Amino acid sequence: MPYEKRPIDTGLAARTAEILAVPHMVCRRRDCRRRNACRWHFKSNREPCCLRNLTAEQRQAFDAVYEEARFAEGFLGSSSHFFEARDGERRMLDDVAIEIARTSPSRWRPEIWDAARRKREELLSSMD
Repeated sequence: MPYEKRPIDTGLAARTAEILAVPHMVCRRRDCRRRNACRWHFKSNREPCCLRNLTAEQRQAFDAVYEEARFAEGFLGSSSHFFEARDGERRMLDDVAIEIARTSPSRWRPEIWDAARRKREELLSSMD
């Protein structure tokens, strides 16, 4: 069975685009650029309109951050060893994913999720 992409979560995709400044940099919708916020999405696939304006390389970077945020939304706080990178590119990607997923109303058990996020921040700040 070939790999099928899951349907995009419009809210999470919009927050991902916003944190990467996609609406400000490439969106052709004036209100999106001015607010640096995704206001428009396609009804057919619920994808933010500005994603169509990305190059293949930019879209690949967006998809990587989006998938990490989606993963963080479901797994942070699950008593696993995910999101424990201490430095480098991996930590930066974890930080961005957690920041994006933090705004999601559908994240896994919010009270446990928030406690895990705070614990991670304390651990990483003590190591810096």
